[in-house]
Amino acid sequence: MIYRLPAALGASLTGLACLLAGCSARTDVSLTGNTPARFSHVWLTTQEIWVNASATAGPDDSGWRKFPLSTPGTVDLVGQNGGTLGSIVTGLNIEPGTYAQVRVIPVDSSATLTASAHTAGASFNAEADFVDSGGTTHQLPLEMLNPEKGIGIATSLRVPVGNVGAAVSASTAGIGTGTSTGTDASFVNASGSSPFATTTTSTGTTTVTAGSLTPTTTTTSGTATLGTTSTTTTGTGTTRTTPPPNEFAIAINGSTDLVQFSFSGASGIMLSSHATAFDLTRVGAISGTLTLTNLSSSTANSGLPAIEASAEVLSPDGSRHVVVSSTPVHADGTFMLYPLAAGSGSNSPDDYDVVIHGPGIATIIIKGVQVFQASATATTTVPSATTQGTTGVNGTATNATTTSTTSGTSSPSTTITPVSLGTLIPRAATSYSANLTRPTTPLPAGAAVSFYQTLQGKGEAPYVIETAAIDPFNQNLATAQSLSTGTVDSGTWSSSGASIPVVSAAPAEGAGGYIVATTAASFADGVLTTKLPATTATAAVTVPALPAMQFASGVTQGSVSATVTVASTANYDHGELLLTHDGTLVASTPIDAVIKAGGNVILSAVPAATPAAVYYVAVRAWNSGTGTVHRQSVAGALDMTSSSTGAVELTLN
Repeated sequence: MIYRLPAALGASLTGLACLLAGCSARTDVSLTGNTPARFSHVWLTTQEIWVNASATAGPDDSGWRKFPLSTPGTVDLVGQNGGTLGSIVTGLNIEPGTYAQVRVIPVDSSATLTASAHTAGASFNAEADFVDSGGTTHQLPLEMLNPEKGIGIATSLRVPVGNVGAAVSASTAGIGTGTSTGTDASFVNASGSSPFATTTTSTGTTTVTAGSLTPTTTTTSGTATLGTTSTTTTGTGTTRTTPPPNEFAIAINGSTDLVQFSFSGASGIMLSSHATAFDLTRVGAISGTLTLTNLSSSTANSGLPAIEASAEVLSPDGSRHVVVSSTPVHADGTFMLYPLAAGSGSNSPDDYDVVIHGPGIATIIIKGVQVFQASATATTTVPSATTQGTTGVNGTATNATTTSTTSGTSSPSTTITPVSLGTLIPRAATSYSANLTRPTTPLPAGAAVSFYQTLQGKGEAPYVIETAAIDPFNQNLATAQSLSTGTVDSGTWSSSGASIPVVSAAPAEGAGGYIVATTAASFADGVLTTKLPATTATAAVTVPALPAMQFASGVTQGSVSATVTVASTANYDHGELLLTHDGTLVASTPIDAVIKAGGNVILSAVPAATPAAVYYVAVRAWNSGTGTVHRQSVAGALDMTSSSTGAVELTLN
């Protein structure tokens, strides 16, 4: 999933006027996402967007610039797969500056259904509809983790101010009609410079009425030191081609962040965000087409084939590849990986290996795909415009303010020229399903498990073939992972659109064999020692118990003591205490033993003594007999940035 913030930077004030009146840049917010093919709908409704210049500010800290939406926006992520953008809101006025965090405030699934969610066809403000491996259809509320605190994303979003003096520098002496031609340098690129000045021509009538001067004081050059001049300009409008605006994207991978779980025989799903961010002026894309005639014609719940394409890079330690972006393949076989970080010059592309995978397909790995920044332009047409404001004589503004109103149409268009893999012909493969053995030492609640294969050859590192979030309450996969038994096709990219010869060979683990390891925020990547042997069988298998994960360097092991009080009206027999950070699940523990009479529970293996160790607490309780589910957030932050222990008290209503 991606929240997109393109900052249109055509500012209309001089630098002095910006300081006095407060500049802002119009910002649009859109959403896109990667959702696995088994989902038919994943609706999200957003009610606020926040930004903050501090990288360490928590949601309760100061410095947030908050933008409540006049009308919450609802987007179905399934309809926004493959880089398609669904608009949430347009025209947020964000002040120029550099922002280290963006926070998205969703509307909780339990809240009254918003008009936008109703119009979209959702039953909940946040909802996930999917078919499980047994063929059962589920229409479930998508549970948020402390939704009132939002989904926090670390980033570096720069909203610059350009050279805007030209916008108010025209002479205002006299009354008359005519044509004026000038250079508008108010549009800037991402570095803050403005090499993209354009020529604007307007025709219309200018009327100038002298204002009240008290005292009437002018210099001999005609500059008004004290006083005002009212100016009204009506023009026929212009068409202007400008450089691309600053754009910002937040990416959430539904393959790992849509977390399925089971409780008392029922199914649930939550959003546990591990968001990443992109400046869309510095990104590129990879596209390709699969010929699907060799594969089964069956499709998943969404109508898409159960095939994904993933862009991968080497991990910092070089031990394995990691996924940076994934997208489903469409019914016509096309796919696009967007956005991808990209180099800006011909000598500095970013390199990716593309892995095309799914249960019914022999995996394809294309190495060394070079991605450059996408070219982009934006065209704005303004049929008519009215500008009102205050200037000095001869266009010099002193202690002046300007406001402007523009009527017309704005039609931005960004031209994305993706690197093409051309057309690939995949081979069919059989598959088997794999699930986890409950480990002796529990995995972190927010962990994901990945299944790796390694190409034959010296110096090759394992690739992620499939990955999924664990069920945090049961320490397994709520839906068993399907794995291809086939050999692997691999080739090397040479140039965009060129044919890529591939060779078929068993991976180093053997055809149908995999290495299994875990990943989790604040933990070192799991060791690559657990293996599934090569097989051509289709029977389900169980992964041996995965080893305990170790904390990442610089992270201290901590614990949280929770005192639970149960209200007399509460009637639950099961529950889970959840520890969250920026909308991500960090740790959980059952509270079944204290859910009737109250008592203490301990959350162990909590990452502590790092700037990210600011947590919020939530509880999920249910009655297995009636099916009643209760979710409740605990007020106040739990700050463990400088401590290895924490304590919290909560009353379960």
